[in-house]
Amino acid sequence: MNYSKIIALVLILSSLLFAQFSKNIDISSWYDDNLYHSPEPVIDLLTDVGVRLSYQPDNSNMNYYYNGSFFLYNEAALRNFSMHSIGFNYINPFGQDEKHNFYLGAEWTLRLNGDEYNYYDYNQIYAYSNLSFDLDWFFVKSGYNFRYRSYSNLPDLTNYRHYLFLNANKSFPTKTTLIVEADIGYKSFAGQDLFTDTRGWGGKGQGEMSESSTQTITNTTVSEIPSLSQTVLLMRVTQSLHEKVGLYVQYRRQLSLTAETNFVNADGYYQDEELFDDPFSYESKSYSSQLTWMLPWSMKLQVSGAFVSKNYISEQAFTSAEDSVGLGGIRLDDRNNYFVNFSKKFYLNKNWLKSLHFNFNYSYIRNESNSYWYNYKNAVIGGGIQWMF
Repeated sequence: MNYSKIIALVLILSSLLFAQFSKNIDISSWYDDNLYHSPEPVIDLLTDVGVRLSYQPDNSNMNYYYNGSFFLYNEAALRNFSMHSIGFNYINPFGQDEKHNFYLGAEWTLRLNGDEYNYYDYNQIYAYSNLSFDLDWFFVKSGYNFRYRSYSNLPDLTNYRHYLFLNANKSFPTKTTLIVEADIGYKSFAGQDLFTDTRGWGGKGQGEMSESSTQTITNTTVSEIPSLSQTVLLMRVTQSLHEKVGLYVQYRRQLSLTAETNFVNADGYYQDEELFDDPFSYESKSYSSQLTWMLPWSMKLQVSGAFVSKNYISEQAFTSAEDSVGLGGIRLDDRNNYFVNFSKKFYLNKNWLKSLHFNFNYSYIRNESNSYWYNYKNAVIGGGIQWMF
């Protein structure tokens, strides 16, 4: 797959055919010292070229968009892939003084890998509908979202996902805001595997079948991947410490409504956390916080950290690289994340260029597990530039 030609074509189209659209082009690169989140680290340098085109007709609340991303690996070039999304979102104010809002949106996403890793390819449809209410003394938002993801080369993992949520937030004169949210989710799998039964017979006679021949019979059967369900409870407190400085602290609890399942995650990690660490496959509790400082000259600094404890429903822990049975019992993980991001925006207001946005970031992960394959450290440092036309 020649990504340079695809990227060049998209950039040319965004400049010529879609001149009336708003356009963003984003190029980011980062150094990753443990690409596959493994106890045996692999280092690589990655680049992501992203293009976003959006169009909103005059006097309309409807917005249409296209997002494209091209992920390029310096060493593992065979893993290069692209993602493409097209969709729309709609906002309609209603009620007295139009203080309330109705939200609607849908998106189709396609992921494309090269032939060697095409089992990561998928088609996805995502849709949502939300309502928000300004009740003067607090805000309420509620909604539903649906997702269908089809893995053409991993058909047993094709799945449907449903989410309902209720969110409320209240601001106080002390510049404190309290946010609480409750979600309930359900995920089911298509669960279809192809099993091939091959039989052969042969002979050395003088007919057309003088050589041995085989006949292949392929049957499709339904696998026993069970559905998964969960509920999520979240509370966040935000506080303005200064006119330009804000802080939040958050507690999140994820509880499984599925007592037992034979579903397990894949035995590796690669740029798609859901395949290798499905959020429905574990219970968790997390504590996180972030400080945001709006600096002079359109600069911003963000510093955040999180601690996450995860208890897997049915996944076994492997005590060593030689353990092929899972002698460690149920897998338990404790994960610490730290992240720093510095950004600077230049407002140019030219006819052909509205602004430039630079960012530099660093992240660090320390994952401790009773399973050998999930004890790892990972540091990533990178930066990017975004053109807004």
